[in-house]
Amino acid sequence: MFLFQDINLWAVLLAAFTKLVIGSFWYSPLILGKTWMKENKMCEDDFRKGHPLWIMGLLSFLFAFIAALAMAFFINPASTFWSGGGMGALVSLVWISASKANTFLYENYSIKHYLIHAGYDICSYTVMGAILGAWH
Repeated sequence: MFLFQDINLWAVLLAAFTKLVIGSFWYSPLILGKTWMKENKMCEDDFRKGHPLWIMGLLSFLFAFIAALAMAFFINPASTFWSGGGMGALVSLVWISASKANTFLYENYSIKHYLIHAGYDICSYTVMGAILGAWH
């Protein structure tokens, strides 16, 4: 357990769960879900024909947990709410959004489509970092 001695697994679980909550609102029809589906050339029926919702939720939580755990290794015990949030924002801007920008460029997605995803990443990783920074 030496590798995880400075990591609060409860904070990692909360950060992962929070990412899912943000995503469920971000991509809901009340916020950006309709625009996201339009940019993907999808309708609600297309979404329902995909993977079962429980599989998507379970795997989304697993991936969010892995991301939060990885971020927890970069956020040291001296971090605060603000420095953790800053680290989350930096990670999302420099690594995630920049990487997605290259993908969107080659896959010919619209800037609106890119901004929906990048905005979600920036928001969710900033909050995840803030949680991890505040709760050691």
